[in-house]
Amino acid sequence: MAKSKISLDITAAARSGWVRWLPNALPGAGYIRLDNSGGKDIKVSKITSPDYKRVTIYRTVTDTESSKMVKLDGVTLPAKGEFSFVPGAHHLMLEKPTRLITPGDNARVIFFLDNGTVFKTRLPVRTSPDLY
Repeated sequence: MAKSKISLDITAAARSGWVRWLPNALPGAGYIRLDNSGGKDIKVSKITSPDYKRVTIYRTVTDTESSKMVKLDGVTLPAKGEFSFVPGAHHLMLEKPTRLITPGDNARVIFFLDNGTVFKTRLPVRTSPDLY
């Protein structure tokens, strides 16, 4: 049985992959688009980083009066589709940096998928997406 393939769209990552930096070692938020080129859905089951002690997935839920963040155990990359972590929706919460992280750095992030695939990427650390 062939494994479903996952590919990181390098063009999209260069354009949209990044981590929002906050001062005083406050948690950062990570954003990236992931493309699944395979014929089956794939679940992102775990995410780690050597630069942060904890990486969790959150979704922002907004109603007419408030918004809140809901922690998720994982997300599914649809077959022949994409999943985006974007401001105001899904994001990676990068907590407790293991080193001094400042704008201009790259945060290393490791994705573990339920099909056994592990892939690594580096997300540029920025204060705002509009500045780059």
